[in-house]
Amino acid sequence: MRLKHGFTLAEVLVTLGIIGIVAAMTFPSLIGKWQKMVTVNKLKEAYTIISQGVKSAEADYGAVKYWEFRDKDDFTNKYIKPYYQVLKVYESGELPAGFHHYCQDGSSCDSYGAFTKAQKLILKNGMMLSMDIDTTTNNYVWLTITIDINGLKNFSTYGRDTFIFSLDPADEKLLPYGLGRVTGEFSGTNRDKSRNALLSGADNRSCTKAGLYCGAVIFLDNWEIKDDYPW
Repeated sequence: MRLKHGFTLAEVLVTLGIIGIVAAMTFPSLIGKWQKMVTVNKLKEAYTIISQGVKSAEADYGAVKYWEFRDKDDFTNKYIKPYYQVLKVYESGELPAGFHHYCQDGSSCDSYGAFTKAQKLILKNGMMLSMDIDTTTNNYVWLTITIDINGLKNFSTYGRDTFIFSLDPADEKLLPYGLGRVTGEFSGTNRDKSRNALLSGADNRSCTKAGLYCGAVIFLDNWEIKDDYPW
């Protein structure tokens, strides 16, 4: 008669305990990597959507440098709305109660991009766009585009699910805010646009501070969120 050997209850419990410890150590890292990957993919999608919309509007109205960068609502109605799949529009001052954008440090960032004073467009894919015409000296103008890649679904923080792009009629480029022109600048401004400056420079808009330059950091890192990114 051959005896059958099995695991004792103690051995099973020890094994399960080890598995639990390994899982507890591994899962947060895996979840974090997955969240970063999802964020990058959505940000790339947003960049593509905006770029394609700009190209479509150029087909009707000519190059960006010929567009009328004045009233932001007129701009949105003419150059933006017709070229995106818009499900809902929130006019200036409108938005569900309790919704806010936050900086990396947790403070309110609703004022950036004139978010509360601009139209907000909810797209078919759930993202939310808002546009602001930015002006500086010498009547120099350009467009800042704030996009929340999760729309109204989650707690919205710059660098996590909210990012800004700049559309400059001078060079006709769509760039992440920081690489593109920013508030207070005018033509010819010499500003440090290196990765280190955008990530953690003295500017309070840097990625590790307010978080407004985070999209530029991801862009420079070839659409990747690296370990020193404030996640």
